[in-house]
Amino acid sequence: MPQHSRIRIETLTVGPIAANCYVLFSEAANQILVVDPGDEPDTIMESVKRYGPRPVTIWLTHGHIDHIGGAAAVQRATNAPVYIHESEASLLTSEVLSGAQWLGLPFEPLTASHYFEDNQVLPMLGRDWRMLHVPGHSPGSILMYSAQDSIAIGGDLIFRSSVGRTDLPGGDSRVISQSIRRVYNELPHETRLYPGHGPDTTLDVEKTANPYVKLILGNGTL
Repeated sequence: MPQHSRIRIETLTVGPIAANCYVLFSEAANQILVVDPGDEPDTIMESVKRYGPRPVTIWLTHGHIDHIGGAAAVQRATNAPVYIHESEASLLTSEVLSGAQWLGLPFEPLTASHYFEDNQVLPMLGRDWRMLHVPGHSPGSILMYSAQDSIAIGGDLIFRSSVGRTDLPGGDSRVISQSIRRVYNELPHETRLYPGHGPDTTLDVEKTANPYVKLILGNGTL
């Protein structure tokens, strides 16, 4: 890929649950994308401001508080449109459903501007992003895939050596197993995965080193 067309991906680990917020920037497209601003909005805005006064969009992989807790503040500071799957919309306005009350975390409601749909392709940062609906950790979890960069931002679906928990409201171990099999069936295994927690990895690495993924790809269920 030519140097001028590359995007920059900055990982910010925020909040008491150490969730990953991603700030993606493309100079060529003159756009900034913030994925999962879960906490510490001042820290996130410091990153955004480093790239100058450019249009900002907020994408949310799902609606748990550790992924949305700073979204209202970032949206207010940037006037950015907010995207989430419609199944998660109620979590944006409820401190109970989002888990904020259970975890004792501050909560500020917000409203989505747009809803993701499965297999929807959205232009952003000069490339086309395909949205995969991957429920199981939550009903409206989304994985965002850029074929041009061979990267995916997967929320709490797959982590390095682990997978998303399914014991929260709306979680389902059978469904997340189906979602993980779908990702491996539909995406190249060299895809680099940026998860909701922990370091980035690749689908290939997790296929051989992640015991939960190995179980699922062997037609087991969590």
